[in-house]
Amino acid sequence: MATIQLWDPVRELLRMDAALARPWRNSASSSISHGRILPVDVREDENVLEVSASLPGFAKDDIDVSLEKGCLTIRAEASNDEDAECRGYLVRERGSGGFYRSLHLSDHVDGTGVTACYTDGVLTLMIPKREESKPKRIEIAVS
Repeated sequence: MATIQLWDPVRELLRMDAALARPWRNSASSSISHGRILPVDVREDENVLEVSASLPGFAKDDIDVSLEKGCLTIRAEASNDEDAECRGYLVRERGSGGFYRSLHLSDHVDGTGVTACYTDGVLTLMIPKREESKPKRIEIAVS
């Protein structure tokens, strides 16, 4: 006798994610480490791109930011707790190790005037736009 099983799209996505991500879990080039993703928000106005990344628990010196050829890369290295086995953890979900996130920005950004601020676990980058990419107001002449 055949059984009918309801299709659960969430279960299927989780199964597919596990199957596809398995070879990359320990890769140094992966932006996912211990199931964590570096979440970012990107806002834009006429003068600047603002990128905010959540990095709770990281010291400022553990974070590296670079912008090269329109590619913004944020790297963070968590301290490695080598005494974890000796501390009697019952549950340990906060992983250690490094991860990074790369964002391809438009060619309209000016990498020379980038400012970075790290407050309360949130890294905020202000990336100015090039003058030629900013909107221009065109005056209409009356003839």
